[in-house]
Amino acid sequence: MAPAKGMSPVVRNPLITAIVVVLLAILAYPVGGQYLTSLVLIIGSILVYLVLALTLRSQAAADFYVAGRSIPAVVNGAATAADWMSAASFLSMAGIIAFLGFDALPYVIGWTLGYTLMAFTIAPFVRKSGTYTVPELIERLAGNWSTARVIAVLMVFITSLTYLTAQLVGVGVVFSRFLGIPATIAVFVGVFGALAYAWTSGWRSITWVQFVQYWVLISMYLLPVLIASAYLGLLPIPHLQYGPLLAEVEAREAAAGVSPLWTEPLARPFAGGTGMLNWILAALVLMLGTMGLPHILVRFYTVTNVHAARLSVGWALLFIGLLYTTASIYAAIARLSISNLWNKPLDVVMNTTWIQKWLPTGLVKISDANGDGIIQAAELSFHNDIVVVGMPDMFGMLWLISPLVAVGGLAAALSTADGLLLAMSTAISRDIYKRFINPQASEAGEVGFVRAMLVVIGLVGGYLGYLAIRDPGFSRYVALLVGWAFVFAASTFTPAIMLGIFWKRLNRYGIVAGLIVGMAVALPYVLAVGIFNAPPLALFGQKIGTIAWGAVSFLANALTAIVVSLLTPPEGKEREAFVDHMRMPD
Repeated sequence: MAPAKGMSPVVRNPLITAIVVVLLAILAYPVGGQYLTSLVLIIGSILVYLVLALTLRSQAAADFYVAGRSIPAVVNGAATAADWMSAASFLSMAGIIAFLGFDALPYVIGWTLGYTLMAFTIAPFVRKSGTYTVPELIERLAGNWSTARVIAVLMVFITSLTYLTAQLVGVGVVFSRFLGIPATIAVFVGVFGALAYAWTSGWRSITWVQFVQYWVLISMYLLPVLIASAYLGLLPIPHLQYGPLLAEVEAREAAAGVSPLWTEPLARPFAGGTGMLNWILAALVLMLGTMGLPHILVRFYTVTNVHAARLSVGWALLFIGLLYTTASIYAAIARLSISNLWNKPLDVVMNTTWIQKWLPTGLVKISDANGDGIIQAAELSFHNDIVVVGMPDMFGMLWLISPLVAVGGLAAALSTADGLLLAMSTAISRDIYKRFINPQASEAGEVGFVRAMLVVIGLVGGYLGYLAIRDPGFSRYVALLVGWAFVFAASTFTPAIMLGIFWKRLNRYGIVAGLIVGMAVALPYVLAVGIFNAPPLALFGQKIGTIAWGAVSFLANALTAIVVSLLTPPEGKEREAFVDHMRMPD
């Protein structure tokens, strides 16, 4: 049925495009089979987002920086969820849980608690501040000291550029795995897609595109697991019914002599550390880092008022929780599917359809180490990514499910890349160009500069993604830095903003000293332990991994800021009035 003539262009144009893409995919199958159909669906999804962005195009600076402060809470919540759930969350979260079991919970606990606390301690005050960017907020909290703003811009780039690189690598992986396109080329396809959405009207277009991308990615994420759950008798609500599945997996592992069992707590290293202390500190740092990520904090500038800012965090937590709670079901089903092959003859395992498909990719490895012709549990291993992308093949689902999963993974990667690109480009435009280089820049001049920076930063990110795919060593480096983004955010922005809101005695010197000390404590440790393989420090006999170390650098920032502020003159009435305004209820 054709869209109604009176329908808003924001709905009508993308809907017509989506209908055309589906029709083209149907027509492509008789001509080019599965490959051409998959190509149409994946490229077509990018086109739908682009049409939506073009429909929302604007030249207003307020639209570029804060979406005109007009985004409804539920839309911002879904957009925040899409901004947050990167390719790593979509493709690898379930795999991490499948490998680490209980020991992977710091990710889920830290990230969800981070959003919970953000709703009460940061989000409403960020919106009430009336600023446009995180560095601008830091400058206002520092009594309008420009040095604080410049340092904050540097911190934005440290946490965001490597995060962007990883998302573009995720785009390359999706394209290469499902379509056979070289990943090094696909990276720049991702750059084009992300730039196209951001170019039109900044945060205004990105927010609505991310709103659509959330529903695409969550639908495509749920589809395979619901089909598998139907096969295993876990419907109607697998999230409440997969307990017996966990028991079955544990029983099989115990019978096969697997040690430690998947559900055994604190049995595996987490981010290079061991023990309960490392586990708790890692969860704490992921929580604190979530509260300080620049591309997430910017989201609270876009809503209509303070109440909407707090409400949008609640919506975001609900939407994110749907993926995270589903990830554990993916993990349990994948481990069950793998265990189905244990103690079977080698030729039977090798002739299993999904094993034949995935063995050449290196994501599944088989080694009959003892030469008895029977595959034991220790002789069959799998990579993180097989859990989500391989689920359709494990259960012999219709071939169309796999490219649909790719469409969801692409939405996850592009949505996060969009937010990171714009967070960095607006920091350069608003916080450097407009603030220091050309304060008299017109609105059109600002928008033009933002667009230029989008291209430059996008190409830099694309080139880094290209290097990451070509050089396994560089790829490892980038992957580690992305994990450390939370450490850096927790070590810099989180304590500065929280102290700035709730402690009026904090001054400019305390903020800047805290930012510098926090990064100075965090960066050398994660480089030494994560890159150069130095042994981690031990506290109370437990090794402290690179993520858990963020608790130390967070504390170093906070204590430095407090001590330096107390030893130096307080700020004036203007800064105090700014804080009072932020804290005044609407």
